[in-house]
Parts: sequence; C-alpha cells; structure tokens
Amino acid sequence: MDYTFLKDLIVLAEEYERSTGKEPKTNDFIAWLQTRELPPVPFHDTPLTKEGYGDAHTPGLISKLIVYMYRYAKLYIKRALEGSPLQSMDEFGYMVSLLQYEPMNKTALIQQNRHEKPTGMEIIKRLVKLGYMEETIHKEDKRSKALRVSVKGRELLAGLYGNMDKISRLILGDLSPLEQYRLVVTLQRLDDYHHPIFMDNLSRLDDLLE
Repeated sequence: MDYTFLKDLIVLAEEYERSTGKEPKTNDFIAWLQTRELPPVPFHDTPLTKEGYGDAHTPGLISKLIVYMYRYAKLYIKRALEGSPLQSMDEFGYMVSLLQYEPMNKTALIQQNRHEKPTGMEIIKRLVKLGYMEETIHKEDKRSKALRVSVKGRELLAGLYGNMDKISRLILGDLSPLEQYRLVVTLQRLDDYHHPIFMDNLSRLDDLLE
C-alpha cells in the first residue's frame, strides 16, 4: 500500500496547527485547505466598453465562466442525447429528478429543476405526451395529480446513463478529487443562497440589486 497520501495529510495537519495554533477539526481543516496555495486569478487584458465596463474583475469573470460551463455542458449533453427522443439536458434532468423523488406534483418537479413555471410545464407536457412520465392520483391529496416515471421512461434512462456518466466526468475536466470537493462545496453554498430568492418568485431581487 502506498502511504504517500497519508504522509502528505499529516504534513498538512502539522502545517495547519503551526499556522493557526489550533488542533485540526475536520471542517476547519477543510476550510483552511480551500484557501491554501490558491493560484492567481487568470485576469486577461479584456477591452472595456465606451462606458468603461469590462468583465476582468472577480464577479464579472465568475459570472462569465459559469455561463461558459453551462454552455459546454449543454453542448456535450446534446451530443450524448443524439438518437434519443430526449431533446435537451433539461428533459433528461426532469426525468432523473422525478425518478429520484417520485411521486411529485408538477410544481415541485419544476422547482426542483430551478425553472420558471411556463418553461417547466412545457417540458412536463412533452414528456407525458411521449409516455415517459405518467400522471396518477396523489395518494395524500386525492384532488391533485402526481407524476411518476413510466416503465418506458425507466427503460429510456437506463440506456442513457452510460453516456451521461461519461459526460459528467468530461465536464469535470482534469480537476483532482480535492478540487472537485471544493467545487461542490462552493456551488452548494451558492445554491443555498440563491434558492430562497428563486422560491420567493424573485420578489426580493430588486432589493438585493440596490
């Protein structure tokens, strides 16, 4: 067995104790690791608009890179879905979310996927029409309908998981396991911040933008 990783971990723990004067606690140690030896931010000499605006600052660069990652993922997933009845990563996402949390009503499924209601309703309508989702009477509330993934939908997803798993790994690029963990923590924190704003129908957005 190669103990290199454990030796490196011990060295890091000793460094943490020296620099903070504390005994390592898991959460504090992880937070310290996240701030250690950060590479320089790759600002570029981007041109400014006539008004003096550019994205070569941290918030602008982060926003731009998040959009880029969304577009990369969208293109990769579109390629992975070629030959499939599903047309987008949104349709695949709705199917997987429903399979994880079924039964769900339409509103809950749309909120789970962070969509506005009109967009989500169109996606659900198409998937029900294709027979990949089915509506049933909700057991807890007989007045409402619940959605489930149909047998046909489960068979479809089973045939797609292999390619989609490869795409998920491709999207992560060459990030190390530790870098992937850091990214998950950061993205989860951002989602925790934005989700209440989304659930409140953006009613607080104007106040936040002031």
